[in-house]
Amino acid sequence: MAAAPQALPKRQRILIVEDEPFITLALEAMLPELGFDVAGSASQVSTALELIGREPIDGAILDVNLGLLRIDPVADLLAARGCPFIFTTGYSISGLPARHAGRAVLQKPFGLEQLSTLLRAVFDSPGDEQSHYKTDAASSPDDRRPVDCRPPARCAADAPTPSI
Repeated sequence: MAAAPQALPKRQRILIVEDEPFITLALEAMLPELGFDVAGSASQVSTALELIGREPIDGAILDVNLGLLRIDPVADLLAARGCPFIFTTGYSISGLPARHAGRAVLQKPFGLEQLSTLLRAVFDSPGDEQSHYKTDAASSPDDRRPVDCRPPARCAADAPTPSI
């Protein structure tokens, strides 16, 4: 009798927020090679916030500066939802949002090896079931729940008007 086929482990879905098209394309090519799926990409803060609201994501790679805008609202929302993220910057780390100074930073330019090392450190290894779940002290390892960075479901009548 043949063994039952095992389901492939869920690949973590990473949101890319980057205003340089070449870097976005490079990340979109590198992430699947490293065992991650691309949840989407955005070059503007407003688009990133929309994607976070509607797409299931497990984490994000955030460029600190998107043109003249800063990434702070996106980082704040992800942090509030417990979603891990990595900053990227071509400038000094002193430009990072002060509230998120302890977050991982990938200095531009970067290569596949540097990206891989940081992704594994921040998001754990793809295929590691633990990386897709959040536990708290009151729960047992068998009582894990998926991390979901989307907002809680709301009735359309209850939804506030976006203020972006």
